[in-house]
Amino acid sequence: MSMLDPNSPLPTSLPVLLAAEDDTFAAFVIYVFQQVGVQVLREADGKRLAKRLRELKPAVLLLESRLPGIAVRTLCAQLRLEKETRSLFILVLLASGDERLHKELLASGADECIARPVLPEKLIACVRAALRHADRPSDASLVLEFHDLEMDLTAYVVRRNGRLIHLAPTEFRLLVHFMRNPHRVHSRSELQSAAWPREVYLGARTVDVHVGRLRYALKSVGGTDLIRTVRSVGYALSEEAADRTLPRRSR
Repeated sequence: MSMLDPNSPLPTSLPVLLAAEDDTFAAFVIYVFQQVGVQVLREADGKRLAKRLRELKPAVLLLESRLPGIAVRTLCAQLRLEKETRSLFILVLLASGDERLHKELLASGADECIARPVLPEKLIACVRAALRHADRPSDASLVLEFHDLEMDLTAYVVRRNGRLIHLAPTEFRLLVHFMRNPHRVHSRSELQSAAWPREVYLGARTVDVHVGRLRYALKSVGGTDLIRTVRSVGYALSEEAADRTLPRRSR
């Protein structure tokens, strides 16, 4: 079944906000999501964007990398600091020539970046994953615990030693996977499958950037590093998070 099939709507009652100056591109994005039953509202002026975010409280922000009136990297960082927008899924649509900013935007707070021109299927895949997370069922009342971490999946709350930790959606999904499978080393491809839709292509270092953001957030309230790096293999949630390599096999 095609992802653009109108009989297969995306699971959301929440709006998607598109911040884009380009009229033609904005019309294209709005049309694509209309076909799958998602309401997309547009803001073309970066100076008014903060007000629209407060008014609409969207689940997803589609953000052009070049928007008049704002510095996109600064905006991403600010949205991660504010209580009302910490859980907002931010997808940056990279203008031609801005591909080099991919890593910097992820580090600033964006959840994903896609270079334009973008295939409708790829755009929908990213937003589908975000909306499924936002509209997760109420019966998923689970509390995960590991060491001094506690994760309430229903309330979307993470605490360490009782102190609240704020995570962006992608880091939240990564931590869920880690806490459901502690101590085991997870490859980058496994983590990608856990936190991103299968249809989305990620850059070589995207998983590393998001794991780094998760590691920083977990350490921000104090305590030791809980994410162990196994070079050339992947990452594990462990009380002993020393950076190490696997021993070589003798021949």
